[in-house]
Amino acid sequence: MFHLGIRKKITYGFYLLLLLMVGSAVLTYALVKRVEDQVAFSEVIEDFFNTTLELRRFEKNYFLYRQAKDFQENQFYWGQIRDIYENNAAALHQVVSSPETQQLARVIEAYNRHMGQLHAYYQQIAQGADYAGSGHTQEKLEEQLRSTGKELTEFGEKTRNAVKRKITTLLKTTQKILLASMLCLFVSALTIAALLGRKVVNSLKILEGYTKRISQGDFVEVAVGEGEQEIRSLLTAFNRMTKELQMRQHQLVQSEKLAALGTLLSGVAHELNNPLSNISTSAQILGEEIDDDNVEFKKSLIGQIEMQSDKARDIVRTLLEFSRIKEFKKEKLFFKKLVDETILLLRGHVPSEVVIGVDVPEDLSIVVDKQRMQQVLLNLIKNGIDAMQGSGHIWISALGTGCGTGLDEVEILIEDDGPGIDAEHVNRIFDPFFTTKDVGKGSGLGLFIVHDIIEWHGGSISVDSRPGLGTTFIIWLPGEQQEHGHE
Repeated sequence: MFHLGIRKKITYGFYLLLLLMVGSAVLTYALVKRVEDQVAFSEVIEDFFNTTLELRRFEKNYFLYRQAKDFQENQFYWGQIRDIYENNAAALHQVVSSPETQQLARVIEAYNRHMGQLHAYYQQIAQGADYAGSGHTQEKLEEQLRSTGKELTEFGEKTRNAVKRKITTLLKTTQKILLASMLCLFVSALTIAALLGRKVVNSLKILEGYTKRISQGDFVEVAVGEGEQEIRSLLTAFNRMTKELQMRQHQLVQSEKLAALGTLLSGVAHELNNPLSNISTSAQILGEEIDDDNVEFKKSLIGQIEMQSDKARDIVRTLLEFSRIKEFKKEKLFFKKLVDETILLLRGHVPSEVVIGVDVPEDLSIVVDKQRMQQVLLNLIKNGIDAMQGSGHIWISALGTGCGTGLDEVEILIEDDGPGIDAEHVNRIFDPFFTTKDVGKGSGLGLFIVHDIIEWHGGSISVDSRPGLGTTFIIWLPGEQQEHGHE
């Protein structure tokens, strides 16, 4: 199935909106131009009407006073009416019908003819001509003149009103077209935005959801599916980024673990020397006393060999479990046992003047990935040892909260009485590659990885440091019941 890309949709949508804008602009301009022409013509009609009124005024004056100047003014205004008609005959055809226009021309000429006849009649009377029948002739001429004058006035008023109505109609039409254009543009823009936004926004929301899951350590692959090429390319790139992040994260955790192993090996070797030395001594004594009949003493030596062998085995097993690469998998563990195993790994690395105290209930359980939680404890304890520089105390305590409400949490405190952390560094200690140690003595990744591991478990970690008094790391983990409910 053919799919248009987002860029083409945006381009075609822009062209559509541009076409609508240009079309409405051209149509509106044409209507406005017609309104402009009608307004100009209305001024001509207004002149025609006003001139007609002046013409009739001097006509009445001439009836009353029969003065030559009134006749001359009347003829002057008649000439203006004739000029207005001749100069605007074409425009008149757009407002009134052709028969009406022709009738107007006849009325204009008839008015001038009647006025001329009346003027000649008045001159004959003024010269003493015969008055026989003059009253009837005068009334007839005056009535004809009034009738044609009235037709001129009515035509002017009628035409003026027609032009006003036409201007009003054009303005309303322009208004409707503008409103229709705005509505059409709005609907088109909304439709285009909806068509583009639906998949784009939905895809971005999908990415947002997967990003949150990835930030919690759940590396999932986004289903690409069908759709715009740009969205599919983005989702494919996101999947590549996710795989790369997952690989880099495993490499980062493993490299930090290997660095910790390198530090621990000397201490583990020292710890192994003690049980191995005891085994060797007990075996030598047993060999020397092989012919002795003291069975109880021999059994005691054999018991020492077995006990020390188990101790060496436990040390090696703990070391192997810590170093082995495993997938992230939560399991129920007793926290005190996990702490004891971690301290066992560190025992050879702990200075003699550093005391590690543990206050954890024997039955307190947590649901965690054993290997990664052990790495958290290892990094935090080792940081405390490094900070104290040879002497001091470290306290590890834990407490379950929630009273079985289904919202149980476990609070873990790891405290030391070292020099503490400077205030300007507290907000940065979980940043990658941030370290206050000398060059070559720290990678700056230990606390960053601790922070990530705790978040993978759905927990949180914070620090409370008092310069000169010590530092406390506070870890909150989901309790057993909450974890089971989540599953």
